[in-house]
Amino acid sequence: MSNLENANPAELAARFVNYTSKHIFLTGKAGTGKTTFLRNLIELTHKKAVIAAPTGIAAINAAGVTIHSLFQLPFGTYLPKSPAADGDHYNQQYNTPKSIVRHLNMTASKRKVLIDMELLIIDEVSMLRADLLDAIDMVLRYIRRNNTASFGGVQVLFIGDLHQLPPVVKSNEWNLLGQFYKSAYFFDAQALQQDPPVYIELEKIYRQADEVFINLLNNLRNNQVTAQDVALLEKYYKSDFKPSINDKYITLTTHNNKADALNKQSLEELVVPAYLYVAKIEDEFSEYAYPAEHILELKVGAQVMFIKNDPTGEQRFFNGKIAIVTALKPDLIEVQAEGSNEKIILEKYTWKNIKYTTDKVTGEITEDLAGTFTQYPLKLAWAITVHKSQGLTFDKAIIDIGNAFAPGQIYVALSRLRSLDGLILTSLISGSGIRQDQNVSMFSKNKQDHMILEERIKQESEAFLRAYLLQCFDLNPLDNFVYEHVHSYTKDINKSAKQKHYKWAAQLLKELSEVKAHSNKFLLQIQRLYQVRTEEGMNILLDRTIAAEHYFNPLLSKFSKNIFERMELVKQDKQVVAFLTELLEMEALFYEQVKKIRKATALLKATIKGEEFTRKEVNGLLSQADRASQMEKVFAMPGKLDFTEKKTKAKGKSAGANSVPKEPKPDTKELSLELLKAGKTIAEIALARKMVMGTIEGHLAHYVALQEVSAKEIIGAKKLDKILGAIDELNTRQMNAIREHLGRDYSFGEIKIGIAAFQAERD
Repeated sequence: MSNLENANPAELAARFVNYTSKHIFLTGKAGTGKTTFLRNLIELTHKKAVIAAPTGIAAINAAGVTIHSLFQLPFGTYLPKSPAADGDHYNQQYNTPKSIVRHLNMTASKRKVLIDMELLIIDEVSMLRADLLDAIDMVLRYIRRNNTASFGGVQVLFIGDLHQLPPVVKSNEWNLLGQFYKSAYFFDAQALQQDPPVYIELEKIYRQADEVFINLLNNLRNNQVTAQDVALLEKYYKSDFKPSINDKYITLTTHNNKADALNKQSLEELVVPAYLYVAKIEDEFSEYAYPAEHILELKVGAQVMFIKNDPTGEQRFFNGKIAIVTALKPDLIEVQAEGSNEKIILEKYTWKNIKYTTDKVTGEITEDLAGTFTQYPLKLAWAITVHKSQGLTFDKAIIDIGNAFAPGQIYVALSRLRSLDGLILTSLISGSGIRQDQNVSMFSKNKQDHMILEERIKQESEAFLRAYLLQCFDLNPLDNFVYEHVHSYTKDINKSAKQKHYKWAAQLLKELSEVKAHSNKFLLQIQRLYQVRTEEGMNILLDRTIAAEHYFNPLLSKFSKNIFERMELVKQDKQVVAFLTELLEMEALFYEQVKKIRKATALLKATIKGEEFTRKEVNGLLSQADRASQMEKVFAMPGKLDFTEKKTKAKGKSAGANSVPKEPKPDTKELSLELLKAGKTIAEIALARKMVMGTIEGHLAHYVALQEVSAKEIIGAKKLDKILGAIDELNTRQMNAIREHLGRDYSFGEIKIGIAAFQAERD
């Protein structure tokens, strides 16, 4: 490894990600560059990485996907096992490993992403609940068939500030969760108890430069507020402060309805025409993840805030910068940013909703565009909630928070400011109101000294490189796959086109087994040579590894070519799509083995030379032109051939090739959803499908919970608001109790849809 003596925390974290298999928790005070680190890492890491976040908006902002959609997890409480029989959990809903696996109907393309994934990045981890993390661990172990390592052998990078917004757990949920967890925070998940993350903190603050303010924020964050801190804050207390329209203050408050009311009232006070700008939404983009207003209402003179950095790179504005609207037309918005005489004609910005897939040519995990949301990157900015202010920076803010706040929210609110000069407090903050969760304080003691981290990374990187070499030259998994494939040829040769190729497959297995025997001998060599940790010893290992690559990769590439040639023969027969799909999947494994061996050699060489090994080096390892040409030939055949969507078959079951594969039976819920999107009412769908309305409502509730359809579209805003109000008032999601409270004008199906909307929004 290269010299680490002068490495800063961000560099150390990147090295732990790239050159070890350890889980990492990357934290840092507000404004220390966690988001910048994530963007840089995803561009450079040589590992197959996926980004996820607990909420839809957080996922869009991180250019990732939601945890629930990636792992196909239901909303609600997850328990590692069923609770004690005498526990206080009657009438409470919860999920267990069995219930999740039972309903885990994941396509092969999604499974492949989870199997190929080497690095899982979870952003905004302060909101991640311990039970949800254990559910992720369970799904990865199950899908990857690896129950010996946490997260099925996937490395996890957690990014976030635990002193900011905490995970949300209702009291009745904690009655269940408390039987298994010390706290709701992610670090108390059972998956991390034997394999805790390396704790790394970014320390340099880029947002604030005032040492007095920085010390105050540090004391708030570390639960060490002094009498002097409280006295300092009192200097900024002005209970009845009313800014003039030119002051450009933004009010940080506690709840959405209060912020919305302040913005609406201020907009109405401007006696000029209003203009409406409607966002353009294409393909898949959940309304729960809209990153800007669907319908943006503006007037000349309105105070607005940019919600993106300037995409031109000219730095005319940044995320959180306040501005005033100076001119409006139906297709034009002109604003003047605070502290600038320049007027900006704003362009629309397109946010992307992505999905992950495995590229069929390169074998790398890639981002597919699922949908877009295009709108002007502005929002009214007389007021905003503390929750939505995370990640923003303000010069002036009126903070209306009081004492009744969860741990961390006062810190979040104050840390949005560049300096104390722009602070106005409309309520006093007492020392007792500024508190931090003791579980977070205890976990923060895991932070290790810089020198200890440097020593750890040397040890961990050595262990990682050894394990990586052994994994990449291990042909046993490939041999096992081909063995299972050969033993799927079980039908009478006269009844199946597939059976004509049995002898070819058996010969393929025989030749591979001979190559595997040599690879097993080389694995022993690696273990022996790796014990000599001198420069000479490592160079000998490199020489042997290069020689092994030159021996194994031509043989493996020859197997790939053999399979492609066989596919051309198979294509001459009729009704063989299922068999071709099997062959394509098998060839992909041979290709991936070639790539692994090439990558292992390159990583070893870079390590010995003290050079960085990045995504660019991975992309340059193999020429994709020949493979792309082969794939194009394979897919140039009548009928659909898409192995990525093939459902996983049971072990040892024959794939069968004597008939055209049957179309999978459509999901009955999906049919209801399609009819709804076609404009039919619930009653019309029920009539068309010859089902009762309650069944159709149950189907649609499923998609409401997945945030794929709006509850308002189904039952109307008025009924939805009444149901959501009843859930809050009664503090229950029990349908009988809600029905009794609302009356018989509300069906159980409508209530189920309302509960699904509540879960999607709050959980």
